[in-house]
Amino acid sequence: MSFIKITEQNSLYNDLERKSVRDLLEDINTEDQKVALAVRETIPKIEELVLQIVPRMKQGGRIFYLGAGTSGRLGVLDASEIPPTFGMPSTLIVGLIAGGDTALRNPVENAEDDEERGWQELLEHRVNTKDTVIGIAASGTTPYVIGALRKAREQGILTASISSNPDSPMAMEADVAIEMIVGPEFPYEIRHGAENDPEHDLYLRYDPIG
Repeated sequence: MSFIKITEQNSLYNDLERKSVRDLLEDINTEDQKVALAVRETIPKIEELVLQIVPRMKQGGRIFYLGAGTSGRLGVLDASEIPPTFGMPSTLIVGLIAGGDTALRNPVENAEDDEERGWQELLEHRVNTKDTVIGIAASGTTPYVIGALRKAREQGILTASISSNPDSPMAMEADVAIEMIVGPEFPYEIRHGAENDPEHDLYLRYDPIG
């Protein structure tokens, strides 16, 4: 089955620079509404994953999120909310991001392209078969995540993926693939300087999934 990056197909919105602020905000809101519907479609897969995670956590298992860039930050954010919100130890749900804590605030070049690093970081946390490893990547193509899922699965560890593209390379490495398909990203391109010089293009991308 061929893999198509839906998230990187042509935007459904053109000539954004000619739109009013109100129109832009309404367009973004229209895209936001697709998210809840996309999540609803994945509930059977989410249920499947939860039913496998619960008995593992009852035996002392943990959940590891892995991601790069925005996806990694969202995993770290979710993990960090568990202790204050639910009163659980911070060791039960762990967020790992390509490039480490530095990448939470600053870009770390090429960190997401290291296919071995994610698994190495899991080993540093002594990952085992009671644990669950969940990869997060809107594109479903991040090597840092794919490599970690592949190694974890080879070791008999439950793996899952969360992406916005169907049948992605990341999903192929997951026991449970959660695919929330919301369509292309919402891009805003501003030409600055030389009209045809890509080095002078400034991009502001709005992605409803992250």
